[in-house]
Amino acid sequence: MCILVHAVKRKPLELPLEGRISNALVEVGPCITLASLAEVLAFAVGTFIPMPACRVFSMFAALAVLLDFLLQVTAFAALIVFYFLRAEDRRIDCIPCIKISPSYADSYKGIGQRKPRLLARYMKNLAIEPVNHRNRSLVQAILLVLCHFWKVSEEISLRLPIGKRRINVLLCDADL
Repeated sequence: MCILVHAVKRKPLELPLEGRISNALVEVGPCITLASLAEVLAFAVGTFIPMPACRVFSMFAALAVLLDFLLQVTAFAALIVFYFLRAEDRRIDCIPCIKISPSYADSYKGIGQRKPRLLARYMKNLAIEPVNHRNRSLVQAILLVLCHFWKVSEEISLRLPIGKRRINVLLCDADL
């Protein structure tokens, strides 16, 4: 859903709204379709497992992903029209009967056509730019911190006491 909205926001505002949405669907539709197809097939493979709980979970998960895909390319694409019409009319998200002042209306323009906000400036200036300039010591420090967090979480997870015995977890007639 977010991918589709982001693709619509990247389109030029000179295009009509329906044109922006159709161009966005052409741009991100194949990615959404392939990702959903891969997920459905992955869950469908789980239906061949003889354990009933895993089989039922896999069937429902595959069906849920398939229905989610169908809703994304049909109903959600149609609802995006209402979202952008509300935004162009400068109405608040949760209370669309209230209009916001024109000074805040700039936040609803296309992504490249507005002044970047605090989080966007932080990500650009402090998080992305130093790494893009191949600051080797910074990249090494980030990797060192991430490896440290990984090692600490591994040590903590190994020290967690196991709270259940096998008898309490499995049913008497379970396949295990």
